[in-house]
Amino acid sequence: MAEGQVPCGESEEVDSREMGHKTRERIALTGPRRPGDRGVRLAWARDRDGQKVRASRLASKDRHLRAPFSCLGCGEELVPHLGRIRSPHFAHRPGSNCPFTAPETALHQDAKQRILSLCEDALAGRRRVRVLSRCPTCRRPDPLDLGAAGDAAFAEAKVGSLRADVLLCRERRPVLAFEVRVTHAVEKEKETLLLSAGVRAVEVDAREEWEREDDGGADIVCARSFGFEPCAACRVAARAERELEKGGEAAEIAELEAYRARGLLPCRKEKAGSDPDDPFSPAERQNLSRRFLCPECGGKGLDLGVRIARHECPVGTGFAVARPVAWRGYDGSLVTLRSLGEPLPGPP
Repeated sequence: MAEGQVPCGESEEVDSREMGHKTRERIALTGPRRPGDRGVRLAWARDRDGQKVRASRLASKDRHLRAPFSCLGCGEELVPHLGRIRSPHFAHRPGSNCPFTAPETALHQDAKQRILSLCEDALAGRRRVRVLSRCPTCRRPDPLDLGAAGDAAFAEAKVGSLRADVLLCRERRPVLAFEVRVTHAVEKEKETLLLSAGVRAVEVDAREEWEREDDGGADIVCARSFGFEPCAACRVAARAERELEKGGEAAEIAELEAYRARGLLPCRKEKAGSDPDDPFSPAERQNLSRRFLCPECGGKGLDLGVRIARHECPVGTGFAVARPVAWRGYDGSLVTLRSLGEPLPGPP
């Protein structure tokens, strides 16, 4: 988002302690200022061929081959600084009046270009990139794989009457908007318009460490996300709550699926299905009956219901208790409970 300015007539008095904090924050981000130079370090520039280049990826041996470098904002020549003391960056020459020399604008521009670069890497299959959005129901992280979510990314792209800092699209339709926060959050009006257009959005705080390297890939940490559906676990929980009211097999499967969705059951998917309401097929019934062997009592007997299989095991109680062994999951798969015995090897 564009950076805010103090409205005309608004008080500009700032507490000295707050000013000290802001000064320390600015120096940490941009380095100390020198006379005639705002001291802002830029992460991106264009090379002699007009290609965008990130300072951290520019090898020292290539700096002369790709020079001169120019600013993405004003077009002025930039000087690459590739030393080992400070992080690699580009800088304007002293006396520049480019708006990118304002710390807030530089942060916004650098974050926007980095997000666009990460999107391009993900879409090209060069690396895995995830957006760490949060489930609107449970607020747990619910990562989104950018490579699978879209097929093209654009900077300053339009969504109706709005412009997103970076827009991820699929088949020319917007699917995810990135907004960069520097001085203020996304305006409520913009959030409402994005939601009404059916576009999910995430907000990245450029003042924080929002990019994390992870196992050869990268994660984009969101300050806020909106327009996302509940996570898979919350969708299962919502269905389970409805199914519990039906009683019988439906209630029993609902309880099992609620635990499975939270990773609290040592179970596995044996076979994918097409409809979670499908009963066990004759082949599945025969397969379960032939393969099952209880590791506790050694019994092979199964009580096969419509969508759940139970085994009456007396171990631990002294009398037979029907325990679930397999059921039709909400994803349509055939699920088996490992703690009650691994099925013996056999044909599917």
